Amino acid sequence: MHDAIVVGLGPAGSTAARALASRGFKVLAIDKEKFPRYKSCGGCISTKIERILDFSISDVIEDTVSGATFTYRAGRPVDILSDRPVGHNVMRDRFDHLLVDKAREAGAEVVEGVRVRGISEDRGSVTVFSDTASYRAKFIIGADGSSGMVGRQHFGLNPKEAAVSITAEVPYDRSSSGFKGKLFIDFGGVPFGYGWIFPKKDYLSVGIAGDALKVGGRIKDYFNSFIESHAALKGMKVEGRTGWTVPVYYEGSAPVVKGRVLLAGDTGHLVDPFLGEGIYYAIRTARSAADTVAAALSSDSADLSPYQAWLEREIFPEFRSAGRLSDLVYNHPRLWYSIIEKDPAIMLRYYDVIRGVETCDSFYGWVFNKVRSKPWKVLRRWIESRFMPA
Repeated sequence: MHDAIVVGLGPAGSTAARALASRGFKVLAIDKEKFPRYKSCGGCISTKIERILDFSISDVIEDTVSGATFTYRAGRPVDILSDRPVGHNVMRDRFDHLLVDKAREAGAEVVEGVRVRGISEDRGSVTVFSDTASYRAKFIIGADGSSGMVGRQHFGLNPKEAAVSITAEVPYDRSSSGFKGKLFIDFGGVPFGYGWIFPKKDYLSVGIAGDALKVGGRIKDYFNSFIESHAALKGMKVEGRTGWTVPVYYEGSAPVVKGRVLLAGDTGHLVDPFLGEGIYYAIRTARSAADTVAAALSSDSADLSPYQAWLEREIFPEFRSAGRLSDLVYNHPRLWYSIIEKDPAIMLRYYDVIRGVETCDSFYGWVFNKVRSKPWKVLRRWIESRFMPA
């Protein structure tokens, strides 16, 4: 009998396992992969992550960025760069391996190369089943990602409420390029989403993501169009493409607490619906999930509801605001792009939202005051109808 089993060892699972093991609890952490392993992901982490980590990630940071070159359908480039960092680019194999090592160092028992197939709960414990073994614990934290079984099978979360994506790692000569210190973001090239080029040490992470329903099975076509038309990729050979899903937050989803099981990170669709930022929220929600499980273990209680209440109070309001911003930008990408072309200060202000020093709600209010003095009547009417309080 373990105190807790953590299913999945991405950023959420590793963080939860470390947090519980460091408090002296008996923790088993299971993942279907063996680390280090490649993970398809843009790999840009907002700088606000530094405030929730108690160790340095400097050894795995491959580039620090202060802004982006924006384009609309791979054209009309606009550089909007800040005087302060906005994010750090990492390769997920190295970053995730660091977090697994931290969990192991804290005392968590790590089992790699084992896929969890099912969960059974009784009055006093929960059992997880693999193809060859079963493991029992007082609580389970599900963190096996968007394709894992815990969120889909045990909680019934809707896998179609997601963005679909393709990513490729493109080798490049860092010393002779103009990629260092900035991202490349493209609007308008994929329905309800965006394209990106994120510079790492030896590779450019190139990808696109768009709403699964709106893309309609054409994600490969949109990706091909992006890499063929973007000037920054001219002459580069793009191979080794990987598809994946981004399980963004959606309204009306089931609670992420069920009996003695709770979800953290991507598994619970705890992903920012505007940028698709998942790593920061994986770590943040995992820490809260671990706090809740630790409190239940310490009080000999089975009540995990404080975690759901914390999400409703601290996380979901951010996601709802980000969802409204998504509706604005991705439903009207050409209009939005024309706005930031004319007034780059809007994006500079949004960088503070990414850094975590301003909320989405306050950003909306500022945008409204900014826009209503401009001759952008269509957007002003839209903001008045969607953002302003009654």
